[in-house]
Amino acid sequence: MTIERVAPTLPLAVREEFRRILHGRIEEPTTVAVNGVLVTMAWFLLPTKLNNVLFNLHSSMAFALVLAVWMYSDVPATNVLGPDPLRATAALDEAKLFRRLLLAKTTVLWCLVTPVCVLVALINGVLTESAVSTVYTIFLIVILPWGVLPIAAWLGIAYPYSPLTLRSRWKHRKPHSTMLWRWAILITLPYGLVPLVGSAVMAPSLVLWRVLSTDEHYQKFPYRNLGYSVALACAFAIVCGVVGYRFAFTIATKRRARILEFLQDPLKG
Repeated sequence: MTIERVAPTLPLAVREEFRRILHGRIEEPTTVAVNGVLVTMAWFLLPTKLNNVLFNLHSSMAFALVLAVWMYSDVPATNVLGPDPLRATAALDEAKLFRRLLLAKTTVLWCLVTPVCVLVALINGVLTESAVSTVYTIFLIVILPWGVLPIAAWLGIAYPYSPLTLRSRWKHRKPHSTMLWRWAILITLPYGLVPLVGSAVMAPSLVLWRVLSTDEHYQKFPYRNLGYSVALACAFAIVCGVVGYRFAFTIATKRRARILEFLQDPLKG
């Protein structure tokens, strides 16, 4: 069913988004699943030297966080308008509708990734018998995406593209030669952009952890240090999410003409 409007409430918008991704080419679920499988294989099967190049964190509890980051680090997190041109076009002129549409897309992507990563964290917690670390890890997995995804979506709002097949893009490479280059860049950027935004959201908490860890008094309470840092990361993520959604509509307003141009003509990019 073709949807040409944004649902009047968030629950309905989320339902419509689930209907879109599950009754179409299911690109989003497939992309998320493939990324999860690839990072799991890399984590457990790569030689130590290559593993150290790809991953900065190596503890058993870190795997759940790394898995979440990699599962989000792809086009579903950035190209939020291109696969849904009718509803995106309908929402461009009203801030409330536009933010509801983005929030629905964030919610659906969160639902695809978070339960899997929470389950992995719980399994690791049972195996390592580290209840406190498990709880803190789950808090990060559950809350951080709400600060990261709204900002990562800025890329796809400013530069949307249609989900054409590679065969179709190659077939129409002339006279649309720039389409291939534009598309290649935009499908590659999320792998660096999402981790970068995540690091920025985590930066204040990492600074706090560093400061507390230099205090001999706090050295006696490592879990308290971690708790303070996690609490700050979650609070800052919520702030980033609010700012992210508000600025997203500003970007859409400023680039409205270009966005409509790309949404209405798939061969543009």
